[in-house]
Amino acid sequence: MGEVMQPLLTINRAASIVGCHTETLRRAIRAGKLAAYRRPGATRISETDLKAYLDTYHCPATEMTSHTWNYVAANGPSSGGKKENATGSRLALRMRNALDKR
Repeated sequence: MGEVMQPLLTINRAASIVGCHTETLRRAIRAGKLAAYRRPGATRISETDLKAYLDTYHCPATEMTSHTWNYVAANGPSSGGKKENATGSRLALRMRNALDKR
């Protein structure tokens, strides 16, 4: 007979469920990562679309509770953090190039 409509969430409610800022979800919608239903004056998100977004794009690092581990993970070599040896070699290369130009 009739199909049961699932409830749609407002951006504010979805952000409170996820534990992020509303602008984070708005950016995900604009980037096409999160499906949303737009109506004049309101944007709604279905619970299944929000769950799919979390399953696909959720960062497991937010679940870590150790501040030391988060610091190490954020500044490690695989995270795009600073590379200690590369910085020194780039500086030496720039200095050599500057001296060669004199």
